[in-house]
Amino acid sequence: MKPFAVLRLSIYRALVIVFAALTALSAIAPTPAFADDSDQQVKTVRVGWLVSSEGFQEGTPGERLSGWGYEYLQTLSYYTPGWKYEYVSGTFTELMDMLEAGEIDLIPNISYSEERAQKLLYSSNPEGTERYYIYAKPDRDDLAKGDPQALQGLTIGCNPGVMQTFVGQQWLTSEGITCTYKEMPGSGDLFAALANDEVDAIIMNDTISSPSASPMFYVGSSDYYFAVPKSRPDLMDDINSAMAAINRDNPRYNDEVKANYSAQNSGSSSLDGAETSWLKANGNTITLGYLKNQLPYCTQNDDGEMEGSLATLATTLRDKFGINVKTVAISNNKQLAKALSEGAIDVALPFFRDYWLAEQEGVIQSNSMGTVSLTAIHSSSDLSKDLKSIVCSESAIVSRPELESLFPDATVTEYPTASEALRALNKGEASCIIVPSTRLETIRETYDIEDFETQELTNTAELSCLISRGNPQLLGIINKGIVNAGESLSANSYSPTSYSAQESDTLRFLYRNRTAAAAVIICILLSGIVILVWSLQRARKERQKADTANAAKTAFLTRMSHDIRTPLNGILGLIEIEELKEGDMQVVRESRAKARVAANHLLSLINDILEMGRIEEHKMTLEHESFNLKELCDDALVLCKLRASDRGIVLINTSEPYAVDQSMIGSPTHIRRIIINLLDNSIKYNKHGGTVTFSSTVKPLNDAHALFCFTIEDTGIGMTPEFLKHIYEPFAQEGNDARSKFQGTGMGMPIVKSLIDMMGGAIEISSELGVGSTFNVQIPLDVDKNPQAREHLDKQAGSCSLVDMNVLLAEDNDLNAEIAQTLLESEGVIVTRANDGSEAVNLYVGRPAGSFDAILMDIMMPGMDGYEATRVIRLSGKPDAADIPIIALTANAFAEDAKAARDAGMNAHLPKPIDFEKLKNILARIKQYGAGSL
Repeated sequence: MKPFAVLRLSIYRALVIVFAALTALSAIAPTPAFADDSDQQVKTVRVGWLVSSEGFQEGTPGERLSGWGYEYLQTLSYYTPGWKYEYVSGTFTELMDMLEAGEIDLIPNISYSEERAQKLLYSSNPEGTERYYIYAKPDRDDLAKGDPQALQGLTIGCNPGVMQTFVGQQWLTSEGITCTYKEMPGSGDLFAALANDEVDAIIMNDTISSPSASPMFYVGSSDYYFAVPKSRPDLMDDINSAMAAINRDNPRYNDEVKANYSAQNSGSSSLDGAETSWLKANGNTITLGYLKNQLPYCTQNDDGEMEGSLATLATTLRDKFGINVKTVAISNNKQLAKALSEGAIDVALPFFRDYWLAEQEGVIQSNSMGTVSLTAIHSSSDLSKDLKSIVCSESAIVSRPELESLFPDATVTEYPTASEALRALNKGEASCIIVPSTRLETIRETYDIEDFETQELTNTAELSCLISRGNPQLLGIINKGIVNAGESLSANSYSPTSYSAQESDTLRFLYRNRTAAAAVIICILLSGIVILVWSLQRARKERQKADTANAAKTAFLTRMSHDIRTPLNGILGLIEIEELKEGDMQVVRESRAKARVAANHLLSLINDILEMGRIEEHKMTLEHESFNLKELCDDALVLCKLRASDRGIVLINTSEPYAVDQSMIGSPTHIRRIIINLLDNSIKYNKHGGTVTFSSTVKPLNDAHALFCFTIEDTGIGMTPEFLKHIYEPFAQEGNDARSKFQGTGMGMPIVKSLIDMMGGAIEISSELGVGSTFNVQIPLDVDKNPQAREHLDKQAGSCSLVDMNVLLAEDNDLNAEIAQTLLESEGVIVTRANDGSEAVNLYVGRPAGSFDAILMDIMMPGMDGYEATRVIRLSGKPDAADIPIIALTANAFAEDAKAARDAGMNAHLPKPIDFEKLKNILARIKQYGAGSL
């Protein structure tokens, strides 16, 4: 028998053995069960398909479709029951008419308006936000200067009946621009008209762009939604449920899918006047310096020319813009940086995109030429240990400064050449080399690295070009070259040779090494068996984890049911007592005082649960504001002394005089929370007649930074060493009766630990059962070097009367509105109430400018919410629209909610329940100093 036949027979037999073993193991392994969905009803949904909408909805129904709007629709259908799409083409106006008539069922990407809301149902949450611009040709130097008056008398193209046109025309009117509008049905028609000089400029969103158009003026933005006819609430229920599921799986889904399609080529088809002038002054020549021997990115070939994926940039600049590009090969990074600084070259590449490093070198960076993944070549199986000692060469793409930035804990040693760096790795002088993953095969072909481990890292970096500062025109030319080069700059696109081998050569090699080949097959078989056994064990462990998680969830719900019902039962009982003893004012006062304590405990419990949840989901945002540290500590101590006195506990303050100014910059809300939580624990778990001692000091670190140190020591019940190991776990309490005996949630210490860690601080606990506990905390802070100005402003505002201030209050809840209105009117404030955001907008717009001194805006309101109402007010065009103070009053009480309010155009944020003293202070500052004081 011929040797090839023998080999073929051996391979077949081995494969039969492998498949038989896998089949046997599969029979043992549990088989996942799938529900029978064959009887699920198919729901056909007629979707509006917008013609001439590149990037959003591309293609013609019946053929291949794409675009981020198409992808979003497909993802939506994955989470809806039995949805199947039928696409109906049309212009925007045609599709809206069909939607209102019920001839189609769904249109995505629709801006909200009160008029449309009368006929359509909108999704509860927006798909995203569109920004609107006025685009013009890149060579319109008169418009590129940023002066809106340059638009006077021009012809501007727009789409009829869309939000971007309404917002753009409103902006032009507010700027006093008189122009001629030319309406066109689709976005593609607008760009074509601009390219053909039928119009001077167009109003367009940020979703779609063209190489022949550049955004010149930002004119506004709006959220967009899914919309269905009023007759199809069933579809809207499906949509809202699906969007919620998508957001749970990936909160950034909309941004990511849009980024994949949103055009990045605005104005890249031609050079503007300034760029052309720069080229003319420099002989229409750009000199490009690059590193040698860095394939697949760049090297110098035998003809002395630049070769590699990045050589595409030089080719694109020549072919696209007719620029004479000279390329200069340079041996290492230092020589490349020197050539750039001395003007021997105009552009240097490739370098990692790092703004801090670029600033230190006094250069500017181009747009990204692509993302690079990194691989570690290291000496042992312990990568974490090997990453502590890294070696590199002067000619490496991953240079020493970049390595020190990526791995700040590592010692990085630089050698003149790659050979010397590898020699140091072989000798044990270092334990790791970091290279771009795409260069690994080139390195294997050049150097012997078989004795080392290789592992791809999670770190990635972007490549860019470096240019000397003061060359914005050259930067624009290079960035346009990068945009036009596109994916060809990727290392994966470079293939200098095509490797192929004849089948006969392969078979001959296998036959000569048939023993080794058989061993490999056996190893594969054994590996498959091991993997299957490991998979079974892992599945068993995952099941155990799931059971444990379910048990924890059940325990959590049980604890919360008890903890929430306890104060709630007390409040309801006290109300009944008050009703029974209605005429006894002493009993009424006592019942209200006790109910307030129970309500505060219930609020504290809810806040603890929400705060712990946000910390675990990494949604907690620290403040960065000025505060008086001594006043903060004194306020916390005053509050806790009252609680200690009620329990017969003595609270002692032995703090030292602070060594530096007590005005700091940090997160005062969370520092106060830490102090109060720890003091509360020491009071709560103490004995009658016991003591709690608080001592603090501030240790200066330098002129700008200090370390706030405090200690809390108690004579309480103490903790066992075993419990101290679990003290930072949610709901952990010493003893099964602790919750009912001490009324604790078990959330205080986990919150304290998490907040201290977020601030970069430290906490240490020592405790002895029956003796007491000691808590030592250190928190780094910044020193506020100008606190007097802020304190003076607050003191001046505090003495200001609010009489005759006119305030617009937007609040949909009647009880909340009554409370706020009563308290404000007690100070002489004239209050006008609106029941929702839409009414607030109408009241504001319908009255002359200056009618209201401030607007108090609830956030969660039916119809138009507070954020949207604020945006509409700011864009209304009234003389005081940009300046009128708008204060958010909302139950969304976290720092990130305050940021969202400011992003929407509000001036301040007050959480509910409202602290009326804070509200009075804000209104007083507005009356005395204006909105700029907020």
